[in-house]
Amino acid sequence: MQGRSIGGPALPPAVDEPSSVAQADEPPILGLIDQIYDAGIGNEDWLAVLRRLGEALGGESVVLRRIGPATPGPATMATETDPDYVERYHAHYSRLLPLLPLLPRLQPNAAFAHSALMPNAEYRRTEFYNDFMRPQGKDHGLYWVDFGQGGLSAMLSVWRPRRRPDWDEAQVRMLRAIGPHLGRALRIERGLAALQAPATAAPRRQSPLTPRECDCLTWVARGASSKEAARRLSLSVYTVNEYLASAMRKLGAGSRAEAVAMALLSGAIGG
Repeated sequence: MQGRSIGGPALPPAVDEPSSVAQADEPPILGLIDQIYDAGIGNEDWLAVLRRLGEALGGESVVLRRIGPATPGPATMATETDPDYVERYHAHYSRLLPLLPLLPRLQPNAAFAHSALMPNAEYRRTEFYNDFMRPQGKDHGLYWVDFGQGGLSAMLSVWRPRRRPDWDEAQVRMLRAIGPHLGRALRIERGLAALQAPATAAPRRQSPLTPRECDCLTWVARGASSKEAARRLSLSVYTVNEYLASAMRKLGAGSRAEAVAMALLSGAIGG
């Protein structure tokens, strides 16, 4: 497996480390990362995020599978896919995914073209490909996987038809840079869902944020601009931006959306 694009050393394996926005610093990618966190806190539709992700990577279909008992919403979401195929996947074909036995050897937040784990010729001989993927026009996939304590916790795949070229290293690197943010947003989503069940909610941790930083983040969570938050709080726009920047530093967040998501999950601000 040496030398292949399976996770790589460019990003740390733990997604709770400070944000890796610096490795995805082009404005369109930053906007996509913000949208991912907005989906994690419930302010954006996941399907819209998947469509934008597919456009950024040059894919024609995107599938996100969220795995685990605490997963809110549908376990599998897919763009440009007949819902009947999603049902068939859960009923039968999820167990036949050829890459499934190979995934445990990977690190969290691994991103790779499936040909890095299994040659295309071998993959195209499988029942999964011939009876399930090929009828959909899906031929080669670009994958991202994440793991929790119980094993595989999330899997995203971006698909192209056979007429399109295979995934190149630039696209693998892009997904590898986005992956930690996707993993964190999914954990935030699960955490926020758990907080809605008081019997199972964990005690809230001491917040490092000041009351004014929380006030500013709360207005951002409600969709306010810095100007609107400043008006509501009787502060200057400069002061609001300073409070937001300070909150981002304390939380290790790379964007306002990420800071809001982390503050919501920790209980520092209310939903």
